[in-house]
Amino acid sequence: MDDNKKARAGLSVPLGLVLTLLAVGAVLVTAAAITGINYYLDARHGERAAADEFVSISMRSADAVNQLERKGESLALALSEYEFSERLFTKGEGHGLLSAMARLLHRDDAIFSLFAGFPGGDYLELSNLDASSGLRGAWGARPEERWVLMRIHDRDGVRSEVRQFLGPDLAVLREEVRDSDYFANQRPWFQGAERGRLHVTDPYQLDIVQRRGMSYSVAAGEGVVVGAVVLLSSLDAALGASRYPQTQMSLLFNQAGQLIASSRPPEGAAEVTRVRDEISAAQPHRFLVELAAEPAGIRRLREVSLAEHSYFAYVEPLQGLDADAGTRFAGFLVSVEEVMARYRRQALISVLISVGMVVLVLPLVFLATRAVSEPIRRLAAESDKVRQRDYENVHRVPSAIREVSWLSKSLVEMSDAICSYEEQQRALREGIIKLIAGAVDRKSPYTGGHCERVPVLAESLASAASAADSGPLADFSLSGDAAWREFRIAAWLHDCGKITTPEHIVDKGAKLEANYNRIHEIRMRFEVLLRDAEIAFLRKAPLGGQGEVMDEAGLKRRCDEIADDFAFLARCNIGGEFMDDAHIERLRRIGALTWERRLDDRLGLSPVEAARLAAIPSPTPGTETVLADKPEHCIPWDHIGPRLDTGRFTMQPPPLKQNLGELYNLSIGRGTLTDEDRYRINEHISATIDMLEALPWPEELSRVAEYAGGHHEKMDGTGYPRSLRGDQLSIPARILAIADIFEALTAGDRPYKPAKKLSVSMSILRSLALEQHIDKDLFRLFVEQGLYRDYARDFLRPDQIDDVDAEALLAGV
Repeated sequence: MDDNKKARAGLSVPLGLVLTLLAVGAVLVTAAAITGINYYLDARHGERAAADEFVSISMRSADAVNQLERKGESLALALSEYEFSERLFTKGEGHGLLSAMARLLHRDDAIFSLFAGFPGGDYLELSNLDASSGLRGAWGARPEERWVLMRIHDRDGVRSEVRQFLGPDLAVLREEVRDSDYFANQRPWFQGAERGRLHVTDPYQLDIVQRRGMSYSVAAGEGVVVGAVVLLSSLDAALGASRYPQTQMSLLFNQAGQLIASSRPPEGAAEVTRVRDEISAAQPHRFLVELAAEPAGIRRLREVSLAEHSYFAYVEPLQGLDADAGTRFAGFLVSVEEVMARYRRQALISVLISVGMVVLVLPLVFLATRAVSEPIRRLAAESDKVRQRDYENVHRVPSAIREVSWLSKSLVEMSDAICSYEEQQRALREGIIKLIAGAVDRKSPYTGGHCERVPVLAESLASAASAADSGPLADFSLSGDAAWREFRIAAWLHDCGKITTPEHIVDKGAKLEANYNRIHEIRMRFEVLLRDAEIAFLRKAPLGGQGEVMDEAGLKRRCDEIADDFAFLARCNIGGEFMDDAHIERLRRIGALTWERRLDDRLGLSPVEAARLAAIPSPTPGTETVLADKPEHCIPWDHIGPRLDTGRFTMQPPPLKQNLGELYNLSIGRGTLTDEDRYRINEHISATIDMLEALPWPEELSRVAEYAGGHHEKMDGTGYPRSLRGDQLSIPARILAIADIFEALTAGDRPYKPAKKLSVSMSILRSLALEQHIDKDLFRLFVEQGLYRDYARDFLRPDQIDDVDAEALLAGV
């Protein structure tokens, strides 16, 4: 899978899935919005219901408190009508009063006891054991015992508490006596009592029964104070009745913050007990008292956090019958979770219904989206054919959806248009490629046809390599038109960089050639030497002011020497023979001959040349040698500079761009090129790579630069411009290397060498294979398939074609 496909596969999702998700999402969002709105409204309703519940409990609690106060008041006032005297502490006395007190207590179980306190501190109390569950255990009473009569007075000089446990008929069943330090006249209920006016105490803990209670007292005759004790446990029950039994905690407290009553959790409810314990750990009593002290905290439902849980808190003021008692408050805490549980269940049911609807609608949505997505999917497949340039197989996709039908028609028409345009562009590109190759060939009349012949030879060798079904080349194949087009373009453009090579270097057929053959300048200098010899003879003067005067024989001898020296220089200039040390020595000796220049050699120069030579002195007249390596012969690199991209190319440029020195050029050992000339010629391959890599090739032509840029590399890594080894070269690049070398060996249009015969060219090619310069496997295929004969028949002159021993060529390869 290519990068584009990977990108599309990683970033896209099917249209059917998108449409399905949109439909399902719309249903879910709608359901979520409705559910959310309903839940919000239900939550507000739940808060109002909680507040209403707290108000209701507050009203019940206020009624319960008022009833207790009325009962306590009525009993206390009723009791004040009786006569109380010290005789009541005498054993057997006061049975009638006790009977009256028992009747009063029997009327209402909410009253715990009736009592009387005397000025001297004595105390009389009749307690109802049936007033509340658990009282019998607190008193240590037996099942048959109904009342407890407690007298506290001085007995035989000792302050004593006498408890008599009475039966239903007030008969004494048993008696307990213990020491006491209790004095009634020191108690708040005694000291605050007035005649005709009820006094209510603050809530306090009854030590005997460990219950909370309140005392209602009134002053009777002769300094006696009578009253009733009310247990607050009945208020606990009123506070505990709630629609939120799991977590609600209700407290009744007075303005001073003293606890009057509190709710009780149901027995056996471990979870409720845990929640209540968490609330208790957070001191809700103090929190509610503080809330009641704030005007803004009264009659307002507030959400608070206690013990890492959220609760609703509410405080309601209660007004009792006793104005002196001050305002009482009912405070409530209940878990938000319990209040909202009902509404959350309703929201969950709504969500489940919505999900169920989605499940039911999903098949219909899938079918509907499939009717839309399937044609689009098929359109995408047809679009992939366009991307893969398979234009002939692009077809219309039938669809009942009008827009899809329009898109399908447009896709087919676009495919036809792209196909036509690509064919035009391909024809234009190939025309430009052949134009460039032709321009390279036409740049030099001596290399014409090279860029045309190499592709023919390379293609024949590539065809043979692709057809190989065994051996090292069995896995190689140029399959498909795109691969062959890529290879052909690389073959046509393998020397396109020669456009940058100076023509006088490409065409350099003589050592002194540089735009023109400078042997003519040297010939003119030797002509001057001949004229100087004749002038000296005619003037009867020594030649050059030195030596003897020449006679006719001496003149002839001197002219023959000059002619022979020039003939030697002319032979050196051709480059057809190897320059050994003796040749070099004679060349330098001849070059040392002098002649007189009388005209200024700085006249008639171009501006560029005049600027380059301005810093080099040249006095006129002057004596010069017939051969010279002058400073002006050294041409430095210009602003373009050499190719020094060592990261890409390993070829190193010489110090000078060009050296035109006459001795330097004539001293070339073999051929006609200097090191500078050879670098400029070899540089064409790096220019080829630069030019081809700079072009925006399509993907199927992306290896053109690699194929074309490797035809001067060698299998042993000694080639140029990158010094790549055989394992770093592709087979197409190796094929182009063989085609380029063989064409150069057999070409008959080179200025620097004669055309070689076929046998000689194949022998040289064999040597290159043995020396690891070219691919041995391709060379064997080239010989075995007889490709060299086919090429020779089409492109070599008849006199070049001779017999070739194929077996000898393959021996040892």
